[in-house]
Amino acid sequence: MRTYQPERALIARETREENRRELARVLDQISRERASRLSAPPPVSLEAQFQMSIHRIREGVQRAKDAQTAHILHWLQS
Repeated sequence: MRTYQPERALIARETREENRRELARVLDQISRERASRLSAPPPVSLEAQFQMSIHRIREGVQRAKDAQTAHILHWLQS
């Protein structure tokens, strides 16, 4: 049985390598299929990005103002 150990090790190593290659191929195919299903968002122009950023900043400032006003009104009522 000892005389077959190197051959067994070689067969096991080759089998593992084949399994790894097959797994990598399957995973690559799955990732390609999933990527093809995802629709890429349309590119947004720089101007549109600035407008969205300004809009978010204004909303944030307005929320902060509203919170501060509510706090002041609560303080005045107490």
